[in-house]
Parts: sequence; structure tokens; C-alpha cells
Amino acid sequence: MTLLSLPMLVVENILSYLSYDEIAKLRLVSRPFNNISMRLLNRGFLMIERRHALALKNVKAQLPRRESERRYHPLARHCDILTSIETRISMLNMTYSKFIDNGICCFIPGKVIDEISRVLYIVETSKSPPRAHEVLQELRDISSMAIEHFDDKISPALRRKLQEGVAPPPPRPSPPAVLAPIALNHEIVALRRRSILNARLSLYLAAQYKKFHKRMLTYKRIAGLQQKQIREYQKKQKQQDNCIADLKRRIEECDIKYSELTHTNQAVGGKATATENSTGTQPLRHFGSQIKLDLSVLPIGTSKRNQNILLPNIKPRNPLIKLPSLSEDRTQRFDQNPGPSTSNQSPKGRVLSTMAKIRGLTNEIRNLTNISKSIEGRLKRPLRTEDDETLPKKLKQD
Repeated sequence: MTLLSLPMLVVENILSYLSYDEIAKLRLVSRPFNNISMRLLNRGFLMIERRHALALKNVKAQLPRRESERRYHPLARHCDILTSIETRISMLNMTYSKFIDNGICCFIPGKVIDEISRVLYIVETSKSPPRAHEVLQELRDISSMAIEHFDDKISPALRRKLQEGVAPPPPRPSPPAVLAPIALNHEIVALRRRSILNARLSLYLAAQYKKFHKRMLTYKRIAGLQQKQIREYQKKQKQQDNCIADLKRRIEECDIKYSELTHTNQAVGGKATATENSTGTQPLRHFGSQIKLDLSVLPIGTSKRNQNILLPNIKPRNPLIKLPSLSEDRTQRFDQNPGPSTSNQSPKGRVLSTMAKIRGLTNEIRNLTNISKSIEGRLKRPLRTEDDETLPKKLKQD
């Protein structure tokens, strides 16, 4: 089993791993290798043309439309390199396309295809490629030498064949038929790339789904806790509302009791003020009416000897003891012990304060009655002066 016994597609795939310069040299091996190499060289030239056209189209789409702005754009060098390659490819087409279409020869300089592919790789990968004359120097030399060699050595014989009308070789496959295996390979590679991208995208989407699902669960948990807190707060609010209503009811009851106590206190206070006024105006009259002097003991108007003796003062003396009054005592107590106003106190405190006031009033009334009784007892005793003591002595001497 030899290499040529393999299917043609397998042989072409094996030779595709070689450079085009090496494929061009394999034409010298045999006629089958010559035919296979011719097909591969023609196919490589067509593919390099399409690759260059696609790269130039992409670069021009990114450049601005104004020529003055293109000079200072970062892709200016890319565009210069691609335009110079375009001129070289057009010159090669003008030289070889006529004979390639007639099937007389193939694209002979495989090294030119390798150099063009190298320059295109630099343009596609580097962001700041070197200048055009530096990159394209080798390509210009090789392409110009290939064109000159073909015009001087090969094209005259090929033209003679065309003029003699030599029977053309069997028709070679059309470009779509020639490019079918390569196009199929490109489609397979593109499908593999798409499948890899789809797998990566599916993994990324799965990770994002898990991430968002976890977030959703945490948010649901937080929402449940917040709903529980809201329910607890609503219960507490209801309890507080009930407590406030109960307190309002109690305050109203205490206000009613306080109003009743204030009415009773006002009634008791009116009676106390009336008794105070009566006791304040009539103490001396009361005490004067109860004073009874025993005038029989005194020698009044019987003998003339006693006319020059001063009689005792029957008029009541001004009391040295100052009788306390309810109004003064109240003012003094209020001045000495000022208490808080009932408006600022609680209902229970108000009730206690009013009861304390009533007890104080009763104690004051008791003290006043005791004082009046003691004063009456003192006034009932007879008053003795120095004259009274001397009178009985004189009577005994007489």
C-alpha cells in the first residue's frame, strides 16, 4: 500500500500540513504528485485572495472616511500594508490567471503564497505592526522575481501552445468544486468553535442561574422574617391600643371623681369661710357677754372715803394673745408649703390632696375651739390690782 493508493482527499489533507513552497517542489516527484500539487497551489492562491479581501474590508470599515483623519488613525499602517498586498496580488493575477484558466499551468511560486500569509498574520494579530516597506520588502522581491521569471522563461512557451491550438487537458474542477473539501473543513472548524462557545455559554448561564436562585432563596427567607416581624408588631400595636383605651377610660373615671370631690370641697370650704367670718367678727362680743364681775365685793358709792380711790377698769383689756384665723393660717401654710397644682397631679394624687386639706381644716377648727375655751376661762377669773390688795388692809385698821 502506497501513499497514492489512499483516497485523494486523504492525500490532500496530508500535504496541507506542508508549506506551499514545499508543495511546489513536490511537483518534480511524479505526475500524480504534480496534479495534486497543482490543485493545492491554485486553491491556496484563491484562498489567500479571499483572506486578503476580508481583512481589507474589516480594516476599512474601522477607518474614518476622511483621508486626513486616516493618516493619524491606529489602523493606518494596517491599511497601507493591505493595499500594497492588493497591488501585488493584482499583478500576480494579471500574470498567471490567463494560463490558469486555460488549464495550461498552475500558480507556480508557492513561496509567494507563504509570504503573503505571513504578512496577513502579522496584520491580523499585531495592534501596531511595523512600517509597510519593512514588512513587504521580502514579498516585493519574491513576487517581482517570480513575475520576471515567468515572463522571460515560461510564458513564451505557453503562448505558443495557445497559438498552436494544442488540445487542452481534461477540464479541471471549477473553483467551488476545488474548494469544497476546504470549505467543508472550515465549516467543521466553525461548528466546533460554535459548539465550544455554546458549551461555555451554557456553563456560564448555569452558574448565573444557581447564583440568582440562591439570591432568590435568601430574599424569600428575609421576606418571611420581615412578615413575622410585621405580625408581631401588629399584635403589639393592638395591645398598646387596648392599653391606651383602658388608660383613657380610667382617666375619665378619675376626672369624674375629681370633679365630684372638687364640688364637695367647694361646699365644705364655703361653710368653713362662713364660720371663719363669724368667729373673726364676734369673739370679743361673745367673751364680753360672758364676763360677769362681782361688784358687791368692791366698795363702790357707799362711803366718801373711797371716792378718791380709783375703780378697777371694767372694760375688757385688749387680748395679748393673737387669735389665729382660718384665712391667715391658710395663707401662711400655702406660703410655707406650696404644693403642686392639682391640674398637674394624677387623679389619685388629687383625691389625696383634697382629703389632706379637709383634715387640715378640721384640725384648725378644733384648735380654735380649744383656744376660745381657754380664753373664756381666763376672763371669768377676777382681776386683782395693787389697789385691791391695799383696800382690805385699810379696812382692818379702821
